[in-house]
Parts: sequence; C-alpha cells; structure tokens
Amino acid sequence: MPTDQYNNSFGGFQFGSSIPVLRMFNEIEARAFYLDDLGFVVDWEHRFQAALSSPLYMQISQGKAVLHLNGHAQEDTPVAEVRIPVRGLEDFCQYLRAKETNYAKPSVVDPRYEGRNADMNIYDPFDNYLVFWEMEDI
Repeated sequence: MPTDQYNNSFGGFQFGSSIPVLRMFNEIEARAFYLDDLGFVVDWEHRFQAALSSPLYMQISQGKAVLHLNGHAQEDTPVAEVRIPVRGLEDFCQYLRAKETNYAKPSVVDPRYEGRNADMNIYDPFDNYLVFWEMEDI
C-alpha cells in the first residue's frame, strides 16, 4: 500500500505518473470514440511524415487522465487494460448513456460485491479495456 514515503522524492529520484500507450488501427474510429464519445481532447499529434497516410501517434487527455494512442500498432500488438479514476462516475456514465452513438451503453457495476457500484468497464474499438472507477480523492 502506498505511503507518503513513496509519494515523495527519496534517494535523489522521484516517479511521475505513467502514461499508457494504447493500440489504434483507425484514426477516424479513435477520434469518434475518444474525443466525440468519451470527451477527451487532443494535446498533440505526431506523424513521421507530413502525409496523412503516415500513422498517427497522439496524446489525449481528460482532466488528469492522459493516454497515448499509437497508430503504428499492428494486429498482433497486445491489448491494454487501463484504470482511470473518476470523481462522479455515475454522472459520467449518465453523460455517456445520453449520447446518440453506436457504442454500447455502459453501466456502473460492483466488481468486488462490496455493496457499492464502483467500476464502469468499456472496450474501445481496438479491444483495449478501459476501467473507469470511482475514486473519492483524485
């Protein structure tokens, strides 16, 4: 369990937050899902060549959640599971359910049978698994 000693600088070094890199095969689908549906914004984009046919690598964010989407990924690139803390998970779920999209309508579930709804699990169009979870202190 993390304690303050792990959250502070020690031994001359300190860790920052990690940024997961998720595979993406179709830029249009990625934008529709992550930007239009989930509400992330593009922080930056990179292509090795100026041509739009060059694969896209981009950073998106929503609040403190930061993701990288990798258009260089191949079909055999492993899928990822990412846990994203959300304050007001039920509200976020209702926001997604109210949208007119072709994506499955999510629901908040109790994965540990503790008597409280705490997770909302969603697969992106590239089979990456996103677990949005209720966290009191973000």
